[in-house]
Amino acid sequence: MIERCLDQIAKMVGGEISDSKYSDVKIKGVSIDSRTIKKHCLYIPIVGEKFDGRIFIEECQNAGAPAFLIDKNYKIPKSINIPYIKVEDTQKALRDLARDYRQELDIKIIAITGSNGKTTSKNIIHSVLSEKYKVEKTHGNLNNEIGVPLTILDFCEDTDIGVVEMGTDDFGEISVLTNIALPDMAMITNIGDAHLLKLKSREGIAKAKLEILEGLKDDGKFLYNGDDEILKKVLPSYDIKQETISFGVGENVDFKVVPKEHTNTSTNFSYKDEIYSVPLLGSHQVYNGTLAVLIGKLFDLSFNEINKGLSKSSNNANRNELVERNGFDILDDAYKSNPQSLKQGLELAGFLDGYLNKIVVLGDMLELGDDELNLHYKSGLEIDPKKINYCLFFGPLSKQMYKASLENFPKDRSFYFDNKDDLIDKLKLLITKYSLVFVKGSRGVHMEEVIEAIYDFRV
Repeated sequence: MIERCLDQIAKMVGGEISDSKYSDVKIKGVSIDSRTIKKHCLYIPIVGEKFDGRIFIEECQNAGAPAFLIDKNYKIPKSINIPYIKVEDTQKALRDLARDYRQELDIKIIAITGSNGKTTSKNIIHSVLSEKYKVEKTHGNLNNEIGVPLTILDFCEDTDIGVVEMGTDDFGEISVLTNIALPDMAMITNIGDAHLLKLKSREGIAKAKLEILEGLKDDGKFLYNGDDEILKKVLPSYDIKQETISFGVGENVDFKVVPKEHTNTSTNFSYKDEIYSVPLLGSHQVYNGTLAVLIGKLFDLSFNEINKGLSKSSNNANRNELVERNGFDILDDAYKSNPQSLKQGLELAGFLDGYLNKIVVLGDMLELGDDELNLHYKSGLEIDPKKINYCLFFGPLSKQMYKASLENFPKDRSFYFDNKDDLIDKLKLLITKYSLVFVKGSRGVHMEEVIEAIYDFRV
């Protein structure tokens, strides 16, 4: 993590130290959260619509913070006796600090974005490259204009490779992030329907994701899903000077793999005569695994090193996680939802064998824009009654999925709820021995509450 004296920090953010006698004070790391700040951390208070980090300066002082950044017009409380650096805007200063620090680091940065799969791909890439290099990555989903700077500032100076996830829900956001990270490799996993509310169309989503090229180094590489129809449509209009490499299972890609038979514990594919296995579930994991294999080869890892790294990869919580419980299993995909990821999850739920009873529990898919009702209805039509026994829906938008499901399911196999407790009560009645319960919904719907309610349920 960043280790600098206050004089250096002030120059990096274009600020002024409260008293020059503190110029040599050292900081180690930065924090924007007074609740978790550690000794020696520089505190950077962020001001948002619903919070003001400046009111917690005293708490940070008491926790051992040696200094903090502050807006130059803010009145410092008399109880504060540690030095500070005055800046125009603390959030901008955070970005400036990360940008300067990245330029001082001798490190390769891999930047990854896309509608689906970026977090999983990030984790697999980190796992693979760690077989040969010192690698750090974005923690959790810290992929926005605050999270990316914090990620970079947390990189150690002896790190070889940093894997940085970048998310967006509006134009211009990834442009900011990529110009902070200045990646050596930039990649797009796919283009889906997520964030249509602001980006309006899949082409708009692609345009927002392709902003990642703006910060890509001149000698960098651009990797993208060559099977993605929107990317194939949009990319010809871009004059990309860097080396480009497409990956996928189609015929016209640069790095082509062949999917192999999946199991209940792994996803398998081959590249030429090499067979690879990822201990993650779902046909979409072929793309996530392929991207990791491609990057592993670009960083000169051997076949054995890549496969060993793949074997150690794992998902974050609530992302296609198969959880064994008391007589039944939960397929937990409650972290987020959009039409593409839901389709993938339904395919996986249908594919998994060894179950006598399969139940899908689906919540609203948010931020889909003007066509949200139609997209929910279409998703409901894709639930296969030959593979799924029962459907339970929650939320006003999911009512469209429920209505669509009734075209294929009888009314005693599909149910709608506007109260989550009622849904949970019904679900407990439906769970039998050897059941699979697939739970999915957007983060704002909090479908993880359903999982928590049945976690200790016994059949």
